[in-house]
Amino acid sequence: MSGCLCLPGYKKKVDPPISILLQKPTPPPPPPNKNMDPVERLQSGFKQFKSEVYDKKPELFEPLKEGQAPTYMVFACSDSRCCPSVTLGLKPGEAFTVRNIAAMVPPYDKTKYTGIGSAIEYAVCALKVKVLTVIGHSRCGGIKALLSMQDGAADTFHFVEDWVRIGFLAKKKVVTEYPHTPFDDQCTILEKEAVNVSLYNLLTYPWVKEGVAAGTLKLVGGHYDFVKGAMAVERLKTGFEQFKADVYDKKPELFEPLKAHQSPKYMVFACSDSRVCPSVTLGLEPGEAFAVRNIASMVPPYDKTKYAGVGSAIEYAVCALKVEVIVVIGHSRCGGIKALLSLQDGEADKFHFVEDWVRIGAPAKTKVLADHASAAFEDQCSILEKEAVNVSLENLKSYPFVKEGLEKGTLKLVGGHYDFVSGKFETWEP
Repeated sequence: MSGCLCLPGYKKKVDPPISILLQKPTPPPPPPNKNMDPVERLQSGFKQFKSEVYDKKPELFEPLKEGQAPTYMVFACSDSRCCPSVTLGLKPGEAFTVRNIAAMVPPYDKTKYTGIGSAIEYAVCALKVKVLTVIGHSRCGGIKALLSMQDGAADTFHFVEDWVRIGFLAKKKVVTEYPHTPFDDQCTILEKEAVNVSLYNLLTYPWVKEGVAAGTLKLVGGHYDFVKGAMAVERLKTGFEQFKADVYDKKPELFEPLKAHQSPKYMVFACSDSRVCPSVTLGLEPGEAFAVRNIASMVPPYDKTKYAGVGSAIEYAVCALKVEVIVVIGHSRCGGIKALLSLQDGEADKFHFVEDWVRIGAPAKTKVLADHASAAFEDQCSILEKEAVNVSLENLKSYPFVKEGLEKGTLKLVGGHYDFVSGKFETWEP
């Protein structure tokens, strides 16, 4: 009989070799450096996210691999200083997000606004979100552009003026009620009044109106003042208060310069999916990336009639902010990509907006079906997630100011793919 008395299932502890005891634990990757090569900076940010967040919180990320069930849909400005995941402490899976110039929601219009319409439709009808939140912010360039527009004056930009006119009723109200108020103060008032116009416009979407009437959907307006460090949105104040205490108040060296202006290096296109906020997955700090988020992170070709939302964001980022890198990021298990691959030729659309929007990626779908005809549907989706990024990168070249930047060498295009199932992020240059 052995001299060891062991409990069932218990193994006698064996001391590790001295060599193991002397080994130092593997340190986390160094924090990303803004002066790195732009692509290296993105990879470094992801490695830190994976090491410090993704790998340490399987209880958060494992369920998200199977699907998303966000409570919120959030509209926020593309401005690099006000990502709602950062300022409101929103965790992966909590908020389906759209970001555009001035956080504007246009009225229902199947011809002009398929990008916004498809996101609202998917969030309300498919994901069953409970709260739609529109958040304006201090010192918004889009709001300043709106208030600066003179009646009858020719447009200076290709897209910007047409987009910000969505807030015209708010401008009219502010100019009428505060005619003698200084311009900067009028801008501050208009930032909030434009949110009210967007909230009103949301009710022009039949499924939003129905949800509000039935009591299954709430509309909430908000305003983030990054000059004073204040957030006016009741239901999300807890997240903001934590951000203010843990980040805003502790990093004046980061936030003080941002009160005056933004000068982001990146413009990032990412999906509205609640699991893939690039500020979180790439560790992007306030001020680093001007962001657009829509269904399947798609960039449509240049079209002043149909795509003023995306066009205005690209134009402002390239021509006004002088970004150096435009990044388009696809992701695993994307509902928009699955919808695209599921479309059957000649079949009637089931949604008001969704099919029309995802057809932007039709050339990618054609390529995948031709090159991978015998692959399983899920594998075709994975391939299409990346090919759709390539189509968006090609579409970016149809914008004259992007094409000019590429020719001069002042602008770079980068494709990316975030696989939240395997915890991988890859990049490539077209």
